[in-house]
Amino acid sequence: MFDASDDSIAEQVEQRLRRRYTRGLFVQEYRDPSDGSVLIRLGFAYPRDVSDSRGTDNVMKFINIGGVETLRAKPTGEGHYSAPLPDRKTLHETFQTRRAEMLDRLDWTTAKTIFEQVYELDPVRNQLNSIVQIVKFLRKESPLSVERLDRIQGQANTMEYLRVLSDFDFVRIEDGSVSPGEKIEAVDAVCSSYEEYERQVVGQIIADAYHVLRDELDLRMLSHFPKYANAYYFSAIQKGDPELHLDTDAVRQNLASEWNDDVDPLVLDEKLEQLQSADVLERDGAFVTANDDVYEAVFNGASEMALAD
Repeated sequence: MFDASDDSIAEQVEQRLRRRYTRGLFVQEYRDPSDGSVLIRLGFAYPRDVSDSRGTDNVMKFINIGGVETLRAKPTGEGHYSAPLPDRKTLHETFQTRRAEMLDRLDWTTAKTIFEQVYELDPVRNQLNSIVQIVKFLRKESPLSVERLDRIQGQANTMEYLRVLSDFDFVRIEDGSVSPGEKIEAVDAVCSSYEEYERQVVGQIIADAYHVLRDELDLRMLSHFPKYANAYYFSAIQKGDPELHLDTDAVRQNLASEWNDDVDPLVLDEKLEQLQSADVLERDGAFVTANDDVYEAVFNGASEMALAD
């Protein structure tokens, strides 16, 4: 319950909820609907060490996670408002869900940004091979019968790939045949070489159907390298510093704290080497640092989604 006569209701609410739950809670939005109640949208901020591993600074940032809870406070008729409050467990679970969603959006942004760099890495090419084949074959010959394409690929999930590509307008499936859809036709009209055509089509497929391919068709390599890249870039973005240097221990700690991935140092070093070879990250002796173009693209994408302050 809070006093409706006070000029700083949002501040009252914030103070009381912090005493009840945690100092990390904050009022993200406060507004009065037309029904006389008050809507209070809550967020949660948690601390994160974004210090440079060279020992040049000591910086702690608070990462804001919005939309954790919305309270509807109703007037009591006694100059006060009252709102039901969630229990601590529910509030914590919602916070964890929102944080996972934030990281998922960041991984998607990075996947689109670094696709061309990591496209030639063997693990990525191998996992995308069936989709690349469909894109390649349709440029060479169209329409193709579904039966023939299924026989060529010789695996159980060809029809699932075709379904997703059809859902996102990359192919048309009619009378048992597959032909290029509007999006493939648009790319084909402006590409002079097959290499350019393949990169643009597959890149757009990843941009449009990233979550479906990853979650429904289990193409986990789409988020594999973005996650390792973001174990560095998340800190650099939050600090707003493309010159941030992190040692591998700091990158490993980020993977554990944000992505819950306790990776062996040898495996991490291998991933960082692959990302360096693909110009996604740079190494400065024992430190990981940013590729300026990748940093700018990821930072801009993250800012659009309110991932950066």
